[in-house]
Amino acid sequence: MSAQQAFDETADWPHSLGLQRQAAVLAARRAWRLAPYRKAWSGVGISSEEDICQTGWATLPLLSKEGLVDAARRAPPWGERLQVDRSDIAHVFVAPGPLFMPFTARDLDYVARSFAKALLACGFQAGDLVDQTTMYNWVIAATVLDRALEQIGCAVLPGGIGQTERHVEVIRQLGVNAILAFPTFLEHLLEQAAQDAQPLPLTKAAVMGELSDPQAKSRMLSKYGVQAREFYGVADVGAVAWECAAGQGMHLRDDLLVEFVAPGQESLAEPSAAQPAELVVTDFHRQAMPIIRLRTGDMIDGLTHGRCSCGRGSPRFNRIVGRASEITKVKGMFVVPRLVHDVMQRDGIERPYRLVVDRVEGGQDALSLEVAGAPYADPAAFRLKVEQALRMRIDLRFVDALPEGAPRLIDRRFLP
Repeated sequence: MSAQQAFDETADWPHSLGLQRQAAVLAARRAWRLAPYRKAWSGVGISSEEDICQTGWATLPLLSKEGLVDAARRAPPWGERLQVDRSDIAHVFVAPGPLFMPFTARDLDYVARSFAKALLACGFQAGDLVDQTTMYNWVIAATVLDRALEQIGCAVLPGGIGQTERHVEVIRQLGVNAILAFPTFLEHLLEQAAQDAQPLPLTKAAVMGELSDPQAKSRMLSKYGVQAREFYGVADVGAVAWECAAGQGMHLRDDLLVEFVAPGQESLAEPSAAQPAELVVTDFHRQAMPIIRLRTGDMIDGLTHGRCSCGRGSPRFNRIVGRASEITKVKGMFVVPRLVHDVMQRDGIERPYRLVVDRVEGGQDALSLEVAGAPYADPAAFRLKVEQALRMRIDLRFVDALPEGAPRLIDRRFLP
């Protein structure tokens, strides 16, 4: 039996971790055939596939989203990371950068299967009628979640993003009992529905994709009778962790190697309240574009070890507490400040700017762009260009000046 076949959620974690490390080495040896990995790893003394082993694993350089985007710009469209024939590609998704993400049919099936496991743990089951509210075009989220729900045996209502009133109307008309949504959108939807004193038939929800308010799930249960559980995923590898019925945190996935590093560093670190650590993921299955030691940019502040009452042996964490770089998520989408710079550069503009994320009244996330100096001659045209680059609406503000050395992104959600 291969290491990948032997993964078992109920196994003791040291056993699972041993299998993960074996599978990670095999995946890295396959990735060695690609020039970017070979070039990066040769710098730490790797000269052949056989040199890649468990004992030297922590010396392999980490991969970043920024690095993937830069490589794709230098050698479009794949950054020399495509490991299959083009005829083997079944889907290509687009992430900000732009970053083109190829998947074989088998790749996408594995990713969907990981989300199916997450949604089952979150309480979804065959026969549920699910309003799937994430975006269907370009990005991977809705396509793969749709497939995951199909694997479970759910009926899918492809509601997509926005149009709160329409969601409320259709949920009532069809008797939708489950929803998959970003937490801020879900709470906004429930608040909207409550205004006319007609309860929704929703009883369960799976939420993901945002820096979440730790009290949101309990509020939704007490005020609206909706049991919400959370999962965490990364577009490149699928579901990474998910909450079970015990509600004591999200379990790490057993057939994925998850490591933790200090923010901005390469060294392994144990996450704690005093020193949150960034998640790093290595995928064992993906063939079209191997993912080895990818920095997710997401940080946690602790792990709970020991067997859960649900029977799983994996460690758990409560939530994502922040981002380790100048990239964050707003409404489930990555916001990359560099894309604003690209727009300004194309327009010949050289001014300080910063993006600001706030959580406004009603629990909605809002993104603002602050630009130093007098307003442009056509601010509406500039705002439209930025919105097209970020694929998100913004509030454009012109300010007299920005603080010296200010970061290009300020995330003020849940700050004291």
